[in-house]
Amino acid sequence: MSRITLITSGKGGVGKTTAAAAIGAGLAAAGKSTAVVDLDLGLRNLDVALGLETQVFWHIGDVLKGSISLKEALVESERYPHLMLLAAAQTVRQETLTKESLQRVLAELSGMAEHVLIDSPAGIGAYFQMILPLADEGIVVTAPVVSAVRDADKVLHLMEEAGVRKRSVIVNGVRPELLRTGAMMQPADITDVLGVELLGVIPDDDAVISCANEGRPVSGTKTPAGQAYDRIIRRLLGENVPIPPIKKKKGWFRRR
Repeated sequence: MSRITLITSGKGGVGKTTAAAAIGAGLAAAGKSTAVVDLDLGLRNLDVALGLETQVFWHIGDVLKGSISLKEALVESERYPHLMLLAAAQTVRQETLTKESLQRVLAELSGMAEHVLIDSPAGIGAYFQMILPLADEGIVVTAPVVSAVRDADKVLHLMEEAGVRKRSVIVNGVRPELLRTGAMMQPADITDVLGVELLGVIPDDDAVISCANEGRPVSGTKTPAGQAYDRIIRRLLGENVPIPPIKKKKGWFRRR
């Protein structure tokens, strides 16, 4: 049975789309048929994060309007043979986007893939709340700062109210030197506040930026962030993988 996972955040800029791309690519690399759906309408970036922007000719708006079939709109990745992308529309009329129409698309996708990942809009707007009941699982990406954690807490409460039973958090952009001084919140303290499972801790890593600029998901790379995402993917596949401590960088310009 397909698993629909909503990847979201309380605020923008904390790495939600990077996480969706990394997890989607990682599941596909593990041999799992995976569909990633960009529902961050108007701010389409998931195709860029996956290096598929030149292959996008149709988007979810075209599917919802009936202009094209879902199968025709899906973009398949040569790098990850088990990965499919349904791109977001840059503009789409609000009346086209209903819970029922999205439910039909997700149901069809569920028949094609073992994992369906939704890259949702950040925040808690009406459109986000419309998507919530369609997910089996929710992953909230947050930064280790009080304002981001507060927003993540609100998102998790909305997930609970919508009946999303399995909820977890990824703490992104962690810097060990700031953890030691107390300038950043400890991941364990964050999960204590939020009351959900800690799915993973992603260290602050320049590789995230370089991979994004290359249109390459960071998962599967021999970098601290890539290895952290690889552990997250293994946890999503049911392995019991411990979360190691974040190590200090060896230098300002560390070689990889």
